[in-house]
Amino acid sequence: MTTSRREFLKGLGGAYFAATSGAHPSEVGEFPDPELQPFVQIGGTRIRGARDLLANGWQFTVTSEEFVGGRRYRLAIRNAAGRGRTVDVAGVVLPPIRPARKRQWRLFLDSGHSGWCGVKRLEALGPDQYLQPIKERQPDGRTVTFHESDMEVALWDARTGESALVGFLRQRHGRNMVRVIPNAEATDISSIEAVQQMGFEIRPGGEQPMDPLIFSVGRDPFAMLETYGDAVAKYHGRRFDGHPIVGMMTWYGYRTAIDETIVLDNAELIADLFSDYPQEMQIMMLCDHGWEENANWGYWEPDKKRFHHGMKWLAEQLQKRGMSLGLWYTPFCATQSAENYRHLLALASLDSQGKPRTTKVCAWGQLPGQPNCMPVIFLDGGKPSVQKIWHDTLVRMKEWGTVYWKLDFFNLQTSASNRRKLGDGNLYAETYRTFRSAVGTRLLNPCSCDTNLQVGYCDSARVAADVGNSGNWTESMDSYRHAMGTIAALWFKHRKFWVNDPDSIQFAKGCSLPEARVRATMVAMSGGHVMVSEDLRRVDAERLEIVRRLLPAYPHAARPLDLFQNPFPEGYPAIWSLPVRTGFGFRTVLAVFNLTSEPRVYEVTPSMLGIEKGAEFLALEWWQYRWLGRFREKFKVGVPAGDVAIIHAQLVRDVPCGLSVSHHFTGGYIVEEAAFDSSTGELRGVLATKPGLRLVLFGTQAQGWRFATRETFHGIENSLGGWQSEIVTTSKRTPFTIQFQKT
Repeated sequence: MTTSRREFLKGLGGAYFAATSGAHPSEVGEFPDPELQPFVQIGGTRIRGARDLLANGWQFTVTSEEFVGGRRYRLAIRNAAGRGRTVDVAGVVLPPIRPARKRQWRLFLDSGHSGWCGVKRLEALGPDQYLQPIKERQPDGRTVTFHESDMEVALWDARTGESALVGFLRQRHGRNMVRVIPNAEATDISSIEAVQQMGFEIRPGGEQPMDPLIFSVGRDPFAMLETYGDAVAKYHGRRFDGHPIVGMMTWYGYRTAIDETIVLDNAELIADLFSDYPQEMQIMMLCDHGWEENANWGYWEPDKKRFHHGMKWLAEQLQKRGMSLGLWYTPFCATQSAENYRHLLALASLDSQGKPRTTKVCAWGQLPGQPNCMPVIFLDGGKPSVQKIWHDTLVRMKEWGTVYWKLDFFNLQTSASNRRKLGDGNLYAETYRTFRSAVGTRLLNPCSCDTNLQVGYCDSARVAADVGNSGNWTESMDSYRHAMGTIAALWFKHRKFWVNDPDSIQFAKGCSLPEARVRATMVAMSGGHVMVSEDLRRVDAERLEIVRRLLPAYPHAARPLDLFQNPFPEGYPAIWSLPVRTGFGFRTVLAVFNLTSEPRVYEVTPSMLGIEKGAEFLALEWWQYRWLGRFREKFKVGVPAGDVAIIHAQLVRDVPCGLSVSHHFTGGYIVEEAAFDSSTGELRGVLATKPGLRLVLFGTQAQGWRFATRETFHGIENSLGGWQSEIVTTSKRTPFTIQFQKT
């Protein structure tokens, strides 16, 4: 991302937010007194303040430096006593936010799991299926109810525009939480605490570092979250600038019932769908759960009946088709029917009673004789022998030719007896050392996991719950809306924490066209993996064209403009903004989602489209080639129930120019070198995309110009001052010329 584009992205989103909240994005509020109040919690007892901590043999070190709009803190706690002691929680109470009357706080909260992230009202303290408030009993007998967010919190007061952000830069040393504690009436914030969960012993004289912490205040929570994301990326030091991952995941199309014939039949279709673009993409065939022997967990060998040539052979066949092999793998669990179960049982993670930790998982049932649900045990990652099993298994898979692992059911544990010596931070660090020593720079994608603990380790991460199969939109839209809202809310983590994995696109199985459009738009606008998951052998060409219109994958994430204005559970982020540099100039793509059961009308302002106030422009709805009108001010767009509109706009200029192209959702990412020559009346440019596509170019007319006669055979003008013209691409870079003449 160039500096100019980054400034454009931040400035545009900030301009919209300022227009809707009454606050200027560049304003920074007065930072409060930087003094922090440290504390530790042991059992039910809290020791607070440097003096009391020292009296009890604890020394808390705090150093700070300036950060945008606030401070960045480095924290550490030292055990000055003569014996080892276990700390449950260590943390700080942050400087108080200025109280005010009639606050309307909105809190950006993160569950820290690939399940839910979004914005809630401060007063929303009732039971919640997505992120329960915490109820904690105090030493004086009172019960305090508060919000607890994993790693970071952003706050915005809808009444004054004041904003704040509290966030850790990583979770290397443990699980980090930020607690927002309301006053008794839940009308304002009483206090904010940043805590690190430990639960392990600190030796006599030993010092335990905590992860760096940021506390800043301002007027634009969007810009603050993006700045925070930059700080996290700089701190962990990894770069996520690889080519976008595209292709297929087998799970939703087949569940466990896959074999090498199914994989290769689909690979032919995937190769045709995703290959031959000038923009480089990593095409992946991800064999999900079911490739392993009888679909068991723990014994990681290919099923002899269904993959009788083996995975090395399969990887070679895929490579001939221009794609790579990805495998589903859950190193942390084992099923009782696995061939090596007795050996693995001796390596199980044990609870405080010394019994193996177990759970029941329902992810089978498509293979003959397989029940749908099975009990599984968890392995003890604190044992060197378990780490060796993981290392050797990954090395063997790498030798097969695997380049991508979906690490599902990512539940990294150690036995209760080992917890006093090994905290989550060191357990994750050791495990990823094992993984990386085995796979090198190949790609690791944890799924169904504690997301923020993966920062600095993984390559991509599943950031939301499974969005499931298509075709049952009436019943599934509500759960899909919450998963989609999570993906939108985590836009600032994309390519900073990791590459966002929004789950695969389902677009067939009898689903409606509106549902297919919604699912496709969400994945494309996320900037992350563009994977499909269907039995492509039964999908017709019309549905495949939906995916083709998204390609090549665009690697940047859209910002949810109304994230803070539409808090959960009653609202969701419906308006997503994505600035793009195109051959037609800078463009802002706007996606408007209506995930309700009734048609809705949305108001669109010029600033949301990156257009200056008072300028005249034409607007087009991209999915359905629907011209919305010619405007100078805000306008309204209707979106049917369970559908989405993608809006492109272009200023009316004194010469004809391009507005959009049918085969890319950005309307111009694939357009290069577009310019109008007044002396010849030609609009010329290049389409950088797959050869053999039948495209439509859209554009705006200008006073004194019209189509040349020859253009009317494959083009048409309209009374709004718009035009469209059909083109067939002939190579990876197809020049085009649209001829105009003076009237």
